[in-house]
Amino acid sequence: MRKSLLRVLPWLVTAGLLWLLFRRISFSAVVAGVHNASGWTLPVALACVIAIYLGDSFAIWKTFGWFLTRMSFTDVLLVRGATYLLAAINYNVGQGAIVYFVHRTAGTTIVRGIATILLVLGINVLALLFLTTGVLPVAPDIPKAVRILVAVAWAGLALYVVLIAIRPRWLQRPLFEVLLNAGFAGHARALAVRIPHLAALMVFQFALLRGFDIRVPFVDALAMLPVVFLVAVLPISVQGLGTTQTLMVYFFARYAPGDQAGREAAVIAASLVGQALAFGFQALLGVACLKSRVGRALQASAKEQAAAPPADPGATARAS
Repeated sequence: MRKSLLRVLPWLVTAGLLWLLFRRISFSAVVAGVHNASGWTLPVALACVIAIYLGDSFAIWKTFGWFLTRMSFTDVLLVRGATYLLAAINYNVGQGAIVYFVHRTAGTTIVRGIATILLVLGINVLALLFLTTGVLPVAPDIPKAVRILVAVAWAGLALYVVLIAIRPRWLQRPLFEVLLNAGFAGHARALAVRIPHLAALMVFQFALLRGFDIRVPFVDALAMLPVVFLVAVLPISVQGLGTTQTLMVYFFARYAPGDQAGREAAVIAASLVGQALAFGFQALLGVACLKSRVGRALQASAKEQAAAPPADPGATARAS
């Protein structure tokens, strides 16, 4: 019962948020916003989506090479492309398939693979936090909620640093081995190779906003977009639908021209077009990558993951 509820809940959140948005804003106004977009918007956005894929794959390639196992960049491109499609169906399957694939092909333990994925996810959060913090002093019009969220995030980061430094006994488990042993230099290296991916994400969203005549200052976008990215990846909605549009309207509607309804419609149009473009590219890329040798191995890994019982990190570490 609980698992069924957890599967349905993201769909309910997405449907509820979109219903609330379109209750206030007519669908025809959103369609009109799409028609009013600049002609350069789609080709520039598509180029950014490709850059996002390459930047993400590059960061995974380097981070896996340092902390898990060396892979060719071509294999990483194929794995990442295939997992876009798997993650669109089920986010956990997409992430787990990477771990099982590396386990099958390189002989790494499943727990160390999960630990490396945790490092990748943590570095993503760190990159977004540092970016927002860096531009807050020069972005005076940022909503107070962003500053509160940043303060809370820094408190969490401080706790994380303390735990890494003192290494309490309850944290010394195989699941946290990569995080504990990466050190400052390891975290810094993983953060540095994540910069191209983050830069492509920022340019993608900023270009979409400008293409729909939403004249947000660049520093304001740098401060607020990381918050949108963080909430969008939380597994509380389907692929960030609903949550992304709600936050985009909250942050950026005031920068669009026209009355309140027109401004909100323009932001929703920009956000939906961006997500539709990204989903379309990822779906086509995923289908192509799944047909490759690596993709077929990844599908086998996903089936193995689905059939396997829940992993016991301690038992896995003892067996290795």
